[in-house]
Amino acid sequence: MQRLHKAVKTAREEMKFTEKQTYDKSHRVKTPTWKPGDKVLIREDSLRPGSPVVLTRKRFAGPFVINRVTKGRDDVGIACELKNESTGKLTRNLVSSDRLKAYNTDREQFTKRLPRLETASKKSRQDVVTRD
Repeated sequence: MQRLHKAVKTAREEMKFTEKQTYDKSHRVKTPTWKPGDKVLIREDSLRPGSPVVLTRKRFAGPFVINRVTKGRDDVGIACELKNESTGKLTRNLVSSDRLKAYNTDREQFTKRLPRLETASKKSRQDVVTRD
């Protein structure tokens, strides 16, 4: 009976490992590389019941600065202690790395990647000039 239990346990562990590998591959999972001092945003998923701000809510809160990175067991991911950049207060609870997004302050790369949008009034003026 004990041999049967051991065989079932090893089979379950092997299956769990292969399922994790296929999930990580299909979802392009990356191991987090957060370190203290990084600026991040927190993904906000929760809504209060009856809230009128369902469609117009902000998806991310912040910016925050990572104060400390902690890791407990090997089978559980890392968690971060965050400090609000504007107030300097620490968050009440640790935040999982799954809810964090890097906060990019480099606007130069942003403007290179996304050109400025022209307003409708400029376009209409240009159309009038080209028609004459």
